[in-house]
Parts: sequence; structure tokens; C-alpha cells
Amino acid sequence: MGYRLIIADDEKKIIQLVLQLGHWEALGIEIIDECYNGEQALESILANQPDFVLSDIKMPVYDGVELIEKTRNLNIDTLFILLSGYRHFEYARSAIQLNVIDYLLKPIDEKQLNETLEKACKRIDQLREQKEKHQKLTELETVQEQSRLEKFWEWIIFRKRLEGMEYFQTEAICNKQFGTEFHENCYQIICIVSNLNGMLEFHDSFFSEKVYAFIRNCFSELGKVYFHTTYKGHIIILNFNENKKSEIKKAVSVLFYNIRDLEEIYGNFRLNFGCSQVKHSCRELMDAFEEAHAAEWGRLIFLGSNILEYGQVKELPRFGVSDVIDSEELSSFKNCVKYLREEELSDIFSGIYKRTGALNSANPLDMADTFFALSDAVTDCFDSFEEKVRMKENFFYNYLEAKNFQQTFRNSFLQLEKHIEEEHRKLKEKLGKPLGEAVRFMKMSYMNTISLEGVAEVSNVSATYLSKLFKEEMKIGFNEFLTQIRLEESQRLLSETNISVKEIAIMVGYNDEKYYSKLFKKLTGIKPTDYRKLYG
Repeated sequence: MGYRLIIADDEKKIIQLVLQLGHWEALGIEIIDECYNGEQALESILANQPDFVLSDIKMPVYDGVELIEKTRNLNIDTLFILLSGYRHFEYARSAIQLNVIDYLLKPIDEKQLNETLEKACKRIDQLREQKEKHQKLTELETVQEQSRLEKFWEWIIFRKRLEGMEYFQTEAICNKQFGTEFHENCYQIICIVSNLNGMLEFHDSFFSEKVYAFIRNCFSELGKVYFHTTYKGHIIILNFNENKKSEIKKAVSVLFYNIRDLEEIYGNFRLNFGCSQVKHSCRELMDAFEEAHAAEWGRLIFLGSNILEYGQVKELPRFGVSDVIDSEELSSFKNCVKYLREEELSDIFSGIYKRTGALNSANPLDMADTFFALSDAVTDCFDSFEEKVRMKENFFYNYLEAKNFQQTFRNSFLQLEKHIEEEHRKLKEKLGKPLGEAVRFMKMSYMNTISLEGVAEVSNVSATYLSKLFKEEMKIGFNEFLTQIRLEESQRLLSETNISVKEIAIMVGYNDEKYYSKLFKKLTGIKPTDYRKLYG
């Protein structure tokens, strides 16, 4: 890497002499400007940010020392070499304390000039190396700090038991483990959710940047504030002194209306805050998050944009996930999504609609738990991480657009219905109509007795042609593909249910338990009972 130099002297002949004497190409130095007074030099330094400046000690407007001082005041790291006549020698020497590399006496000696230039280049190399090391260290520290905070948010939001951590934390342990700066006093969590989240990228968006700025402005003077963003919205943790309670409440309102004012940019959008009750220990942060989350879900009861506190919803009637969808239905639901069974899925949702209609004014924490139980079931139906993330986010956006609890499931069904139709379309495009129909039928009917001839009849082709299609397009035989479908479903039942091996064999299309067990071991290497021990 080369070096960039500005020469500053009010005598043109001195500049010309310097240009003639310097070994610029050999030293890798590029002269980017020539200036004839201190003011021009300062403007050029600001514009060009040179590595170093060769400057006369005496110039109009600003002399060499004044130029150095003004450059330092602007926090510019440019280095200086000073040119001086003999009568200004002591004045030039006094500039050494300003981090001047060296000074040169006039008349200029070629050897001395190039030795000084070489010295400057070496000094610049040292500074660059130090800066690079510092930058790498800073980046490493930043990554480590972000990693610690990510673990902190996982602990709060996802209730992850971290290795070596006790479930109940003290401020000292929390600060040491995660790099936080909590002190024993009051805590509160705020969940901010908007239907804009479904329309904008939740990361790296102008909306998020504005929200971050508002959060800092509203709370930074009142206590410690930590905030985090996911596709679900923004989460704030406040740690403050007891005597700041009323100010914190006012600041929450100010933040709400600051964000609402962004309607001038984004148009009308819905905005909801869920506020936990005030806690007095960081060991209660997980509970505080649950309360804030529940309060935010209260928007399905208290319609419109609101600031809701947990106290407003905590006494509402409770219910469980099984009151909406039992384990057997949930298992059937997953099969419908996985094997693209639209009609059966519609029947399951019909039952859900009827039950949720009576729960539109129930406890919102239970609403959220039920909704996410279904969301998790959908996510389990996909293999790739990208698909899982996409479906989880899209499922949450169904909630954002709903006006009541029942409608969250109506929106979810419409999304899954669209997904199934799209997958059928892709399957037909990929496999062609006969093979697509065959695969669809097999995934819907694997639990029954299926033959190549029967599936061929459904697909309106001959058995011979269908067998050929499987081998050419699927790279697998008809019977192998059917066995694969049945095996995948039996593995799921073994790992997720307590249904007996005999019943599972029948459920996936094998009436003979011994034959099923023998086939399972042949294809997986272990018996069904051992598979359950390992993965159940």
C-alpha cells in the first residue's frame, strides 16, 4: 500500500525543489496536492485525508504549528514533517511535542529529505499495523459481546437453560455471564408489535432504526435499557430506580406516540405495546417477558392500537391448548400439512373455529400458547431450516392481521391452503400430471392397501407406464417409494406418541406387526422399540 502526501510552502521554488529531490516512486509516495498557505493546506487535509504533510514552518494565514493544531482538533491522524529556516529552528523543534515526525532545515539536502521521507513511511506502516490490530481486537470484542447478549435474549425469550447457569439468577451472575449492567431495583419488559412487521424486513430497515432512536431518547436518561428485534417485533428491558416509576410510564407513552407519528411515512398502521408488571429482581425477567407478551396479545380483546398492561388481562378466564386442539387432532393436522391433504385439513380447522369462537375474550397468554403450538406443529413438517423459518414467520403474520382469536386460525388455514395448492402445482410441474396425481394419492392413502395397478387407475395411466415414470423421474421404484412414505410416518409416531408398535404398524398400512418390525430394522438398522428409546 502506498503513501499519500501534501506539500505546503508559500515559496513555489521550494515546492519545485522538493519535487525534484524526492525519491517518490521508489518510496511509493503519491503527491496529491500542493498548497501555498496554511488555509489551503487545511482545506486539502480535510478533503483528501493524506497520510502525511510536508509543511513549511512559516506560511500565510496559518503557520505550520497552527496547521498541526487545527488538524489535531479535527481528529485527523495525518502526520507532519516540518521545513524550517535556521532562524526558526527552535520554533520547529518545539513542534515535536505535537507528534511531528521530524523537521528539515533549509536549504534542503537530498539525502536528508529522503531519509526523513523513508522514516515517515515506516512510521505510517507501524500506525497502520497498530490500527489493524486494534480494529481486529475491537471487532472480536464486539462479536463476543453480541454473542453474550444473544444468549441473554435466548434465556429471556426462549427460556433456554444455559449450561452452568442456575435457573434463578442474581444481578452479579447475570452481569458476569451476559455482559449486562443490571443493578438491584426495578425491571419492566415492553413488547412492541405492529402489523408493519409483516410488510417490512424486521432487520436493517428504516422503521427499526427509527424505533431504536426513539427508545434511546425516551429511556437512556432514566436507567439501563436493552432492546432486541425479532420478526415478532421489538422487545425492551428496562432497569431503573423505584423513584423513576412514574417517569418510565410517561416515557412509554411518549415512545408509543413517537412511533405512531411514523404514519406520515408509512400510512396508517396498527401499533400495540404489551407491558409487564414491575419486577424487583432479574430472576423474574422470564416471567416479565411472558407477562408483556400476554399483554400485547390482549389487543385481540381490546381492539385498536393500545398500550396494554398485564394487570388488564391477567384475571381473564384460562384455558389449555387441548381445549382447542387435542393431541390426536394435532397429529392429524401435521400429517395434513406434510402430506398435502387439503380436505382433511379443512375439517380439522372447522372444529378449531367452533371452539375458538367461545374463547375470544379468554386469557391472551393461553391464546398465544395455543397459536404457537399450532405454529410449531407446522414448522415440524418442513425439513430445511430456511423453510422452517419462513413458515414460522408467515404464521406469525397471520396473527398480526387478525382482529380476534378465532380469526388468527382462519388466517392460518388460508395460508396453509394456499401453501398446499402451491405445492401441488409445483409437484405437477416437476413430475407431470400422472406422476403428480400418483404421489399425491399415495401420500393421502398410505395407511390403506395400495397397489401399483390401483394407483395407476387413479392416475389414468397403465401400471407399466407408471412404474416406468417412478424409475425415470423419482429414481426409485413404486414399492420403495410407498415404503419410504410409511416409514417416515411410523418414525414420527414412534418418536412423538406412546401408541404401541402394533397399532403404529396398522396405522401406516402393515397388518402384520412382525413383518413391519423386520422391514423397519432392515431399512433403519434398528428395531422400532429401539428407535423409540433413542428418539422418543
